[in-house]
Amino acid sequence: MSDISKRAFAELAVDGSNYLTWALDVEIYLDSCDLSSTIDPASQSTSAQKAKALIFLRHHLNKDLKNEYLTEKDPDILWQSLKDRFDQQTTIMLPQAQYDWLNLRFQDFKSVTEYNSTLHRIVSQLKLCKQNITEDELIEKTLSTFHASNLILQQQYRTKNYSKHSELISALLVAEKHNQLLMRNHNSRPVGSQAVPEAHATNQSNTHGRGHGRGRGRGRGSYRGGRGRGHRNAYGLQDRGKGQNKDRSPSNKPNSHQQVANNKQACYRCGCEDHWSRTCRTPKHLVEAYQRMMKDPKGKSKQGEKHHASLPEANMALKDDNYDDNLNLDDDDLLKMELDDFGEQE
Repeated sequence: MSDISKRAFAELAVDGSNYLTWALDVEIYLDSCDLSSTIDPASQSTSAQKAKALIFLRHHLNKDLKNEYLTEKDPDILWQSLKDRFDQQTTIMLPQAQYDWLNLRFQDFKSVTEYNSTLHRIVSQLKLCKQNITEDELIEKTLSTFHASNLILQQQYRTKNYSKHSELISALLVAEKHNQLLMRNHNSRPVGSQAVPEAHATNQSNTHGRGHGRGRGRGRGSYRGGRGRGHRNAYGLQDRGKGQNKDRSPSNKPNSHQQVANNKQACYRCGCEDHWSRTCRTPKHLVEAYQRMMKDPKGKSKQGEKHHASLPEANMALKDDNYDDNLNLDDDDLLKMELDDFGEQE
């Protein structure tokens, strides 16, 4: 009674719906404090013991109930008054508890734990109503309410001849756990299929050590993304990676003839468009003649007119008469022939 401000259990409700559990808790607590005789009409308790029991009873009453029994100063009278008022809860709870017991079936629950909890709650209510349930009745209730698909399993449990209901529940819990593991293994992958290899095992099988083969390491003989240094072959020559060979292949680079053909700018020395001024090989006297022609204020001279008139003729002659022979000539030979014709015209 040192810390009376804290309640040891729930207080009694106004309607007395929890009277049965409340009365049982009060009896247990008074026995622990050696005050159970204070609620006995024929007790010889002292006034101090009665005062402690009265304070405890009033502290665990609802506020409205406390006001209703405000004048009661004897714990025995208060206890008997509450019993006469709410003891009918036994007759109210008994029909519902019996109905729940009759309709209780093991097959209606998803787990053994849920069924066992509901079973004990109903049994406790029946015991509060002065009706005891034996162990044989509990075992028979459980086995007789199995699902029809578990008929063989139910017969196997009957052959065990359990004497306690707790032993049967323990066996059912173990069997339930094994069934869960079995279904989990069955649903993990289709029947007949192989297990998925682990990620570490796959990496070890694809890479033969760090820095060897085609791994992603940075050791000797490795490369990253096909652009590494590669490794030396049996002749001591270094092999390049795939990406390096692809980038440095001669076919990907344009040759000098392609560069000259793509360049449409005329040569500053001779005026031709098939080469650059720094690679010009035109004779000096032809270059001087071209420069004198370009310095003409009118842009045209007799020599220039002859030159422009002769060039198409020379080209036509080359295309008409020696077309087949010119197929094997390179650009330098054609330019030399044109320049020779240009010299003859002069």
